[in-house]
Amino acid sequence: MKIQSRNQLQTLRNLLVFVGLFTTLLQGEELYYSTDHSVGFSDFLLGTRLVEDASYTDHGFAMSSVISDQFRTYVDLSHYQIYPYAEYSSSQGEVGLQARYLEIKDNQFFAGVFGTLRRYHSEYSYYNNSSLGVYFKWKYYFRATQLVTSGIDVNLKRYAELPEASNTEQQIYIKYNHSFKTRTSINVGTTLGQQDFWPQTTLEGQGVNLSTIEVDPIPSNLLFTSSLRLSQSLGAKLGLTLWLETQKLLNEAGGTLLPQDGLNNPFIDNYRWEGPSTSLRLIYRLNQNNSFTLSHSFVDKAFLDVPVYAFDFEASNYVLFEEAYVDLGFDRQDKRQSVQFSWKFAQLSSMSAWLAGTELILNVGRVENSSNDPIYDFGSSNYSLSINFNN
Repeated sequence: MKIQSRNQLQTLRNLLVFVGLFTTLLQGEELYYSTDHSVGFSDFLLGTRLVEDASYTDHGFAMSSVISDQFRTYVDLSHYQIYPYAEYSSSQGEVGLQARYLEIKDNQFFAGVFGTLRRYHSEYSYYNNSSLGVYFKWKYYFRATQLVTSGIDVNLKRYAELPEASNTEQQIYIKYNHSFKTRTSINVGTTLGQQDFWPQTTLEGQGVNLSTIEVDPIPSNLLFTSSLRLSQSLGAKLGLTLWLETQKLLNEAGGTLLPQDGLNNPFIDNYRWEGPSTSLRLIYRLNQNNSFTLSHSFVDKAFLDVPVYAFDFEASNYVLFEEAYVDLGFDRQDKRQSVQFSWKFAQLSSMSAWLAGTELILNVGRVENSSNDPIYDFGSSNYSLSINFNN
C-alpha cells in the first residue's frame, strides 16, 4: 500500500510540473501548434511474429510558444492505439523549455530542460516511465557553408514498477557539416553514449548492525556511434540522400534482464546491440504540392547478452524447464531490410484557404527481418495514411 501511494504521489508531482509548464506556454507572445493523425496496418506491427494482422491509430498534438527572443516552451502529446491488441497501446506527454539563439560572434548556444510521461495499458504498466532531461548545444560557423555542432544530453528515466530498469543516459556528440557549390552536402559525426542503471539497495542486519547494501548491480552500457550523411541535388526536382552509420558497444558485459513477454522488452534498446546500418532516400518533387519518396534501409544487429530462448508457438509461451527459460546457447542476431514508398500532398492553400498548412501522406512498404530468434524472424507489409495540420 505504501509503494502504491508513493507511486501515486510521484505521478501527481509529474502532472503538476506539466500543468505549470503548460500554463507558461499559454502566456507566450507567439503561439504555434500542429496536429498529426495517422492510421495504418501491418502484418507484424510490433516487430514480432506473436502479434499478427494489427492496425493502429496515432494521434499527436504539439504546441510551442515564443516567450521572448531567447526563450521558447513547448508541449507534445500523443496516443498510440493498437487494434485488436489494445494492451500494447500507450500515451506520452512531453513539456520543455529551451533557451536559444544566444549568439556571440559566429557562435550559437542552446540549452533546454524537458520532462516526459509514458503510460501503457494496465496489463503492461511495468513499462510506465517518467523522465527528466537537460541538454546543452553549441554551434560554430566557420563560414556560411561550414558548421560544427556539439553538445551533451542527459536523461534520467524512472520505471516505477521496475526500479531495476531506472537509468541515466548521457550522450556527448560532435558533428561537422560542409556544403559545396555542386549542391552537395556532407555531414559526419560521432557520439559517445553511456547508460547507467540506478543502484538498488536493501537493508541487512539488525539494530546497530543494520546497513544498506546494493543488490544485483547491473553493469553500465557504453556505446560509440559514427555516422556519415551525403546529400546530393540531382536537378531542380530530384534529391538523393545516403546515410552510413555504425555503432560499437565498448563494454564486454551489458545490463539486461529476462524478457517479460517476448515483445517490447524495455532492456533490448539501442544499448543492447552493435553493427552497421545504411539508408538511401530518393525524393522527387513533382510540383509545389506533390512529392514522392522512395527509401531503402538495412541494419545488421548483433545483440549483446540478449539470449535466445526456446519458444512454443502452439502454446504461445516460452518453454520452461524447472521453472526457468530454456537458453538455446547463443545471442540474438537480426538483419533487417525495409523498402518504403510515400506520396505527400502538401500546401493545399491553393485549393482552400482553411486548408493552408495541411499535409496528406500515403505510405506503403515492406520489411524483411531475418533473425536467429524465431519470434523476430518475419516478413511484413505495411500501409498507412496520415494527415497533418500546421498553423
